[in-house]
Amino acid sequence: MNGCMRRDDEAVSAAVATVLLFGGVLSIIGLMMVSMMPVIEEMEGSVERHDMSSQMTLLAHETSSLSERGMPGDVAQATLIPVDGELVWDSLRGGMWYSATWAEDMSLRARGALDFDDTMEIRHPESFIEAVCITDLRLGPDRPYHYTLEAVLDSAVVTVTPGLAMPLGPIDVTLYENGEELLLTSLRVDEMATFDLENIDEATLTSSHALNVYGLVGNGGATYVLPNSPEPADKRGQAWSIPVMAGQHAVQLLSDKANQIHITVDGETTIHYATPNGLARTGVHFHHEMNLTQDSVVHITTSTSSRLLLKTNTASSEGVTAWPSTNGAYLGNTFLPPHLNGTLRFANPGESVVTITWRGGGISVAAGSFEHVSWPPAYDDGAATLDADGDVFVTWGASTETNSVDDINGTMLLPADDTGAISGGRFSYANTANDTEESLVLRLAGYTSTWNASGVSSQTGVFLENNNHRSITLAEGNTSVRVETGHPLRVLRTAGEAGLLQLPHDGERRCTSIDTQASGWISTDLPWERMGGRGEIDTQEAWREGRHPASLSIDVLGDDGVSSHGSIGSVWAFHLSRLSYQFASSIDGMEVAFSGGAVVTNHPEFKPYVVVPPSDRGGPGPRFAATIPSLHPTASSESGAGELELDIELVHRTSLASTPAYEVRRGWSEPYGTAIADDAGIGLEASEDWTVYPGRLDLLTDYVGWVPDPSYGTAEAVWHTNGEIIEFTLQLASIDVTTREVMV
Repeated sequence: MNGCMRRDDEAVSAAVATVLLFGGVLSIIGLMMVSMMPVIEEMEGSVERHDMSSQMTLLAHETSSLSERGMPGDVAQATLIPVDGELVWDSLRGGMWYSATWAEDMSLRARGALDFDDTMEIRHPESFIEAVCITDLRLGPDRPYHYTLEAVLDSAVVTVTPGLAMPLGPIDVTLYENGEELLLTSLRVDEMATFDLENIDEATLTSSHALNVYGLVGNGGATYVLPNSPEPADKRGQAWSIPVMAGQHAVQLLSDKANQIHITVDGETTIHYATPNGLARTGVHFHHEMNLTQDSVVHITTSTSSRLLLKTNTASSEGVTAWPSTNGAYLGNTFLPPHLNGTLRFANPGESVVTITWRGGGISVAAGSFEHVSWPPAYDDGAATLDADGDVFVTWGASTETNSVDDINGTMLLPADDTGAISGGRFSYANTANDTEESLVLRLAGYTSTWNASGVSSQTGVFLENNNHRSITLAEGNTSVRVETGHPLRVLRTAGEAGLLQLPHDGERRCTSIDTQASGWISTDLPWERMGGRGEIDTQEAWREGRHPASLSIDVLGDDGVSSHGSIGSVWAFHLSRLSYQFASSIDGMEVAFSGGAVVTNHPEFKPYVVVPPSDRGGPGPRFAATIPSLHPTASSESGAGELELDIELVHRTSLASTPAYEVRRGWSEPYGTAIADDAGIGLEASEDWTVYPGRLDLLTDYVGWVPDPSYGTAEAVWHTNGEIIEFTLQLASIDVTTREVMV
């Protein structure tokens, strides 16, 4: 039959074989692609890592140059072009710290200061630790300084605190009453402002930069003045900027050596000299009277480290101030008090008699008691040094008509018995019979505190964030204030209608008693609100309001072989914003990050690697200097996967330390801390001593530089100088970064 169809079995078999072959080829190709994709992704990730590493290396170079040599207002620019990932700012995971000790054969370590909780740990096994004092450095944009102005003050005068390099433009200063804005003013570095507080109940000053703030009661007073940049070891300095109202005033400078003094008022500078008299146990003093016809900022610089007393309205016999010991704490056994007519009060908070001597004289102070002497000795040509065989407080009063400082009108911060500083957990004050009403103003220096005041003036209270101060009127007799639980207090003593006081900002020197010695880690409170587990927005708001420290300095007080409250060492811990390029490789979570001058990456496979180490300067000899570039994004900064331009502006540069140190350490937040410590000690490979005796710093004599801490699992390094004292300089450059997407 012609219409019948025939089946060609061979053709069918060939077609099926072709389809199966094609399917097999596709399967093989698919399997090959599955096995090759990680390799392809890894190659792409390697390209992204190397491309962004080179771009961030250029960024690190620009930032380092700007932070070390730039002036405020100087701007550097950089462009970052992502390959396939995105650029983001991370303010919570970047951080590092430095520590230095001021006494021989002592070490100091810290950990947990940047964990966003309310505790931290320190380690100093060599001697007894009395206290730690913690200061919020207010580091970063939109983190202003806050100054509480007590209701007892009639007025306040302020000026900008100069630094190594200061902003050229004006600095905003705002006065608030009960949280409501009253006045906004702008100040330049050499200008001052006066605020009338007589009709204001609860006032606060807020500033975008650190200020020198002085509170006044009436027309006269006296106060010890901290320098613009106190030395961390003993709180002396060589430069002061003091806002002074029109009138007749006096300053007195005290030093250990001959001094050249420059005093600048309204652009005119005079030069003065103070020389030693050669007598044993005397210091060098310089007294200068000023008759100002208008409000002015007085700039004073000295050739040697000094202390300064300011006396306003010299015609009056009013004014009282606590005077620090030679180691910087108010509780000590060696003092160089003002060589100025007045009265000294010696208070002994201890449990045994203390004898105080000076050239040609002396006095004994019973335990828990006080004594007064007219000062200075009439026959002494130099500023007499006080030597005590125990710890005492020294207070200077302006009047010599009476032998009691309690009869002198004035305002002063009362040092704490347990910490020897301007805040603490235990205070005592003896009020003698007089016609002047005295009171104590208690204010919380933390987040919460339960306290009691016992003695003649007995009260109890609980301080919280919104209920943080109390005024106590003193009766005749002894009054003691003690913190039962919680954070430290500040206590302000007021008497009469006169007084002058230099005010700290609210986050400055919050001191907590430790009172122990241990070979291991010692836990202590961080007197701020806990922020652990909170989001970035909440943390940024807490930094802005001062409820949690933006970055901090820690001063450790203890037995330095001379005094029980000597400054053993300091720690500076910084929250540093990270600019992170996040991308995917064969696994997710890869990044190249820039923080604190270092470029780091965890590619490949989360292995920490240092592309560019943080910059520092060592040598010649036992020298170390570092400038920390602290980059923080402005509020208008953008992030994302597009091409970004970075405007990098130096806001200011400040000195944190410039003094001899015996040990310097540096630590870094993980996951890159250990890698940075190991990378810094790369030169150890050439050391024969380290090869023969690994981990033995005491036997390392042929190497100067960073050595990873020999302890197991630490992310810190030690600057090794074969036991020689280190000329240590540490600076901080505050840099604002504005990132914006380039529109193509």
